[in-house]
Amino acid sequence: MIRLLLLFFSLVLPSALLAQDFTPPLQRVPIGPGGTLPPDTMILSKKAAEAFGKKDWGTARSAYQEMLKLDPENALAWANLGAVEQQSGHVREAVECFEKSVLYHSSLVQSWNALGLLHSAKGDTYLAMSMFTRAIHEDPTDAHAHNYLAITTRNLGWNSSAESELQRAIELNPKYGIAHFNLALLYVDQKPPSIELAKRHYQKALALGVEKDEIVERRLKE
Repeated sequence: MIRLLLLFFSLVLPSALLAQDFTPPLQRVPIGPGGTLPPDTMILSKKAAEAFGKKDWGTARSAYQEMLKLDPENALAWANLGAVEQQSGHVREAVECFEKSVLYHSSLVQSWNALGLLHSAKGDTYLAMSMFTRAIHEDPTDAHAHNYLAITTRNLGWNSSAESELQRAIELNPKYGIAHFNLALLYVDQKPPSIELAKRHYQKALALGVEKDEIVERRLKE
């Protein structure tokens, strides 16, 4: 089991691949109506972001709930509330919030990815795969979604598909260290292993800031 960090929250997934991403709560996305937090909530937004940074989930939850009273159909407020619920260990509530988020703004890729990872954590692999596929449908250039889909397909034993998704993630973002790391893991696990390719992507991952992995390094020396 490998630790996985996504977007604005963390999850642990039973995966042979690693994915790691972290960004602060969403403030704005370049999409139409619903692509910003409710108007006239600058103070609430700042309060929520500061509380999130301090892991003060109660304060952050209250702030986002206040925003939703002003704008009950605001997709970003629902997404950020979902992140708070997940961090608090309230998985069911987190799923409901992210579902509300995409209900009110179906183009919000971050929420589709979040749903995919939450369903993966529950073992709902096929449902997770459909969430990541939808994220890619909404934004084919989202490298994170391709990386997450690779993890899911790898768990199903679809190695060729996982390799294609990871290569696509790197093509979209050559500095995506985790995708390089995941591709190295995939190559080292092949039968027979593709050691030179694995070394190339592992060294690239390290150069991009990914931490060393003792198991991978041992496998590369075998």
